[in-house]
Amino acid sequence: MRDLLTALKTLAPRPLRDAVGRLRSSTPAPAVDSVAAPEAVRAPPELWHLVGAADADFVRVGQQFKALFLDAGLKPHHAILDVGCGIGRAAAPLVDYLDENGRYAGFDVMAEAIAWCRANIAVGDPRFEFLHADMHSDRYNPGGSQPASAYVFPYPDASFDYVWLGSVFTHLLAADQAQFAQEIARVLRPGGISIVSWYLIDDEARANTGSGQIAFDFVHPLNGCWTATPELPEAVIGYELPLIQKQYKDLGLEILNQALGVWRREPLQDQDIIVARKQA
Repeated sequence: MRDLLTALKTLAPRPLRDAVGRLRSSTPAPAVDSVAAPEAVRAPPELWHLVGAADADFVRVGQQFKALFLDAGLKPHHAILDVGCGIGRAAAPLVDYLDENGRYAGFDVMAEAIAWCRANIAVGDPRFEFLHADMHSDRYNPGGSQPASAYVFPYPDASFDYVWLGSVFTHLLAADQAQFAQEIARVLRPGGISIVSWYLIDDEARANTGSGQIAFDFVHPLNGCWTATPELPEAVIGYELPLIQKQYKDLGLEILNQALGVWRREPLQDQDIIVARKQA
């Protein structure tokens, strides 16, 4: 994930766009709490490669995620699920925001990342939970015991107000993605919000394929999706936009905003974003 905020600025309702614009401006954002301050907990250098970020990015991206969630309506009493939580960049800034009724849950296939989060973020705090999902991933967990296509999120139905996935569906094959999409719809409460990043293939992306003007050329078909890296398919996965739009509709997820990221217009890796609400 290079910088999802660029895409989010183009898709979001005006209050969210304005907040993202402030985050992207040259004016330093005010400190939101002690957890997000420069002296706050942050992952050690040996873990940065797990999310492709430098140490400073841990705090900066965490501050941006928190501002994003708040402007999207997250309240202190809400429950948020972070699918593919990595080294806890979205979790740390919420420690001093969620109240006694709020809850954060995150899971990831990277055992090393989960172990660090458990030992360093909200230790002993019942509001926060980090779980290792022992799924197979060619890239992140080759020794996983089960395919993602069989993984059931370990949470009850309708138990979250928000579900966040950053750079997850960009690495999942179609059967795995379909299972995760069903699970997102299952664990969201009616009216709950999902925010998901993608590489979505539309006419513009196809027209620019092979031109050197986009970050990835999705020319290698798989079963239900495409890859730009056939030697390691899960490294970069793209999906046909109409197929995903239909999937949302079939799952009862109303697309509120849809942004097509700059990866398709210049050789950057900013992803596409879909924000959706679970219908009653």
